[in-house]
Amino acid sequence: MQFFAITFLLAMHSLRSKLLAGGKSYGPIVLSGSPTVAEILAFVSYDHIVLDMEHSPANEETIQAMLRAVDSAARGRNPVDNFPIVRVPSHDDVAVTKRVLDILRTPGGIMFPMIENAEQAEAAVASTRYPPFYKNGIRGCAHPFVRASSFGKNKEYFEKDSHQELLTILQVESSDAIEKIPEIGMVDGVDMIFLGPFDISCSINKMGQFEEEGEVMKLLERAESLVRETSERKKIETGTSLCLAGFRAPNRSLKKMFSNEVGYNLVCGAADVGMISTAAMNDCEAGRDAKA
Repeated sequence: MQFFAITFLLAMHSLRSKLLAGGKSYGPIVLSGSPTVAEILAFVSYDHIVLDMEHSPANEETIQAMLRAVDSAARGRNPVDNFPIVRVPSHDDVAVTKRVLDILRTPGGIMFPMIENAEQAEAAVASTRYPPFYKNGIRGCAHPFVRASSFGKNKEYFEKDSHQELLTILQVESSDAIEKIPEIGMVDGVDMIFLGPFDISCSINKMGQFEEEGEVMKLLERAESLVRETSERKKIETGTSLCLAGFRAPNRSLKKMFSNEVGYNLVCGAADVGMISTAAMNDCEAGRDAKA
């Protein structure tokens, strides 16, 4: 009985339904591949936590341990915090995507990096869907035997939770891809466009140059505008909106990013390795001062 009560609560307040209804979410990304660090961050009660496989040493086994750590931290507490999002290593590795989805209990999300056009977007979404529920869906079916369905205990997983409670996020990370946002965002099953500021800056040979009136920020602002416009079009044509998300560029105001004017629904701020590094340097400096 408790399982179904929690499932109902999550269905009413899942990350996907919350964001598509105009809600907002803030959280970190875990690049260390450490289940202990993931658990520590989960105890803080962020809205979401991104578990990375693209720029971290994590594999599927590591991600499973991290997901269990996040779930453990939430036990007995508010079940609508700490929604896990897994960023897979690439947008076209169907085998890895399948294994990640088999260990990711919904509600949660999956993020695909480096999407350049609508064809890649369609293929990424298809890799997350069982054939009956999406044209050209290619996700392999072992749902009664995997963690995602609570090893068969969640009877609604196959027909409902596997797609209705999965936030599908596509990263746009180049100047060329930004111009394709209107077609990428209109692909059926794409819930969110996630902007990667550093890769975008690299794509125009301006790595890390985030001056307020600079070329990189103007490009980011164009991308944001295109997501907003595409969301309005998608809402009119399909009844479903498109969410805007991204990493926080250095020194950019979070309040401005979440403002109605800019319109971010989800922002990833700090990285775990950065937080640990900063804390360690501050601690080391305090020790040096004390010895002086």
